Amino acid sequence: MLVRPNLSFGEILHETWRPLAVFFVLDLLVTIAYVGLGWTWITPNSIPLPLLGTGLAVYLGLRNNAAYARWWEARTLWGAVVNHSRSLARSLSAMMTNPASQQARHRIIQHQIAFVHALRMSLRREDVPRKLRRFLSDADLDAVKCATNVPFALHIRMAEMVGEELRANRIDSIEATAINDIMSDLSNAQGGLERIRNTPMPRQYSALPGVFVSIYCLALPFGFVPELNLLTPLGSAVIGLMFLTLDMSGRHLEDPFSRSTHEIPMTAITRTIEIDLKQTLGDENRPAPLRPVFGVLT
Repeated sequence: MLVRPNLSFGEILHETWRPLAVFFVLDLLVTIAYVGLGWTWITPNSIPLPLLGTGLAVYLGLRNNAAYARWWEARTLWGAVVNHSRSLARSLSAMMTNPASQQARHRIIQHQIAFVHALRMSLRREDVPRKLRRFLSDADLDAVKCATNVPFALHIRMAEMVGEELRANRIDSIEATAINDIMSDLSNAQGGLERIRNTPMPRQYSALPGVFVSIYCLALPFGFVPELNLLTPLGSAVIGLMFLTLDMSGRHLEDPFSRSTHEIPMTAITRTIEIDLKQTLGDENRPAPLRPVFGVLT
């Protein structure tokens, strides 16, 4: 995710220069034909560019609002994962005070750390089990590595450990219910994130804006050249850049888990959870928080 206060013009051009270059060449050709060769017949009598531009801007705005809603919902759900993870660790520290429960408490918190990392990797469609070795014992890893949904399998193991503590009378049913409620909230957040990942934007919202922007940019020089003459390439390029940037912004927000500079900073979020939960265990071997690299937080 970009966290710099400013977005440079060079970064915008980096994303849009290819289609902009194609349209600029067309602008030059139309200008040369109309002004230099006198081919006035290449321009229609009237192209309602302001009306078309207004309609296109409204359409892009609707698409971008829908894309941002997906992005923001994903960020909100990750915020819920952070809060519920802390609540789980706090509840375990308050309820599992029996010395015989300390090992189970440690394992459950380690499983929760593994859960958030597994959820992040699952959303990015990465290989999950291989990267969980530093959080789980070999036995715990073997129990979940073949699961279709590794984060869910980790929560099943956590629920089993809570059940063992309940049956051993080291926690009571009210405490077990409170822990289960927090885990249910975590499962709800996981389900919401998976819904966003598995449900792409409707194709008419995803593909058509780029088509309409291209058609509009192709029409710009034919509508501008009778009035702008030699300034047509400049005028068309400026307006075309604006619409290309709007389309680019929406496409970047469609997939919050895309491993791009515009995704949710899931690595930083899960690192924060790991630090907080290890702190509740008194573990001094805590990683440092992630810092932005060139203004990008992953």
